[in-house]
Amino acid sequence: MTETPTKKSAAAPWIALVVAVPLAAFVAIVVDRRLAEPTSGDEHGEHEGHEGHGDEEHEGHGHEEHGAGRVKLTEEGRKNAGIEVAKAKSGTVNVTLSLPGEVALNADKTAHVTPRVGGTAREVNKQLGDVVKKGEVLAVLDSKELAELSGQARAAYERLKLAKANFERVEKLYNDKIVPEKEFLASKKELAEAQIEVEATSQMLASAGNGSSGKYNLIAPLDGTIIEKHVSIGEVLKDDTRVFVIADLSTVWVDVTVYAKDLSKVAVGQSVVVRADGLDKPLVGTISFVGAIAKSEARAAQARVVLPNPDGKLKPGLFVTADIALDKADAEVVVPDDAIQSLESTSVVFVEEEGTFEARRVRTGRVGTNGSGGLLSVEIVGGLEPGEAYVEKGSFILKAELGKGSAGHEH
Repeated sequence: MTETPTKKSAAAPWIALVVAVPLAAFVAIVVDRRLAEPTSGDEHGEHEGHEGHGDEEHEGHGHEEHGAGRVKLTEEGRKNAGIEVAKAKSGTVNVTLSLPGEVALNADKTAHVTPRVGGTAREVNKQLGDVVKKGEVLAVLDSKELAELSGQARAAYERLKLAKANFERVEKLYNDKIVPEKEFLASKKELAEAQIEVEATSQMLASAGNGSSGKYNLIAPLDGTIIEKHVSIGEVLKDDTRVFVIADLSTVWVDVTVYAKDLSKVAVGQSVVVRADGLDKPLVGTISFVGAIAKSEARAAQARVVLPNPDGKLKPGLFVTADIALDKADAEVVVPDDAIQSLESTSVVFVEEEGTFEARRVRTGRVGTNGSGGLLSVEIVGGLEPGEAYVEKGSFILKAELGKGSAGHEH
């Protein structure tokens, strides 16, 4: 009776070893429940620039529940996670002018869809918010005007056929000296007039629309999203009624307010970093237009930035801050924007120390673009010293692993 427990206890270490070894071969996570403090010795001062990373003052950093900590990866784990380590070094960042702005529709990729003829809505195929392709039928109208034009075109074509047949008959008789020249010329004139009438009615029909028998198809002129809809089945529409508004939201405009005192500093082609609440990362663009006339009330002109919007997060009407690059300045430590992560509303970089990656609090300064690729770079004003090894790529993976470890230690 005493042998069974002895066997179980003897087997337990082997079972634990079999389970633990594969896990340790890939990744080991050690969680230190305190967020590493800046090595610079600076107090956690006010956040300077790069507001998107959310540096804020915190109290009670010694409290265990305020921590993030350290992550330890095997060589295989580092490779699989795409971790790249670089030495912190000096660089240049932009000296910027910060101005308010607002996201707006790209008017060059927005269409107001109106019928070319009046009519009554027979079918409404698309609704507000629908994504449509160029050439899709949005609605179908019954149009008395279009029906009349179609009838006129058919009648003109029949008259042309009769005029042509009559001309051919008279021409033959004229050549045989049977009919006088006057009759021949009259039939020729009748044929020419019939041809003109067919061309005129065909052009009118073509300009009126693409339908037939009085049915007019309202067609989408471009790919995009329906952002306005002003039609219901049975509604009577005029030829100038704005039935739909379609916008291609893959790009948007940012209209920047440039105050009179700053007008001389802003020009087409300058690099701009756009920041807004709700954006994970700042976006980079260039000024494509600067208004020549300042608005009398605000004493300000408008500058425009065109930005890609593939995920649709830039909504028209969203207020933003535009940091316009005016000049370059030297900075003691500059890192790529992707190297910085946010933990507990604090900006951190992962520093490599003794085989582990430490999430260290940093204070950020100016934000700018680095190189022709328009990559964002950030000045570090506290927390990371020149020459220290930090994670340049893959820091998001470390943040995720750290979150897993922290979750396992909650109490």
